[in-house]
Amino acid sequence: MLRKILADKEILRSISMIGRLGLNIVISLLVFFFIFLYIEKTFNTGYVILAIGIVLGVLSGIYLNYKHLKKFYDEDKNRL
Repeated sequence: MLRKILADKEILRSISMIGRLGLNIVISLLVFFFIFLYIEKTFNTGYVILAIGIVLGVLSGIYLNYKHLKKFYDEDKNRL
């Protein structure tokens, strides 16, 4: 059964898309978090700046996921 699943390219493609979507959120969140943490430590502005960085990181990850999903489904339309 595992060989059958591994032979099906669509299942592997979908599983890789799920992993990519999760990594988009995590990586963009961490990048914005550390950038805004540095800004917060440098200017000693309080945690408001850090909260803005977290929100921007999540929004950036959602936007990247939207672009990846759009490309993924456009490729499926062209294939059919």
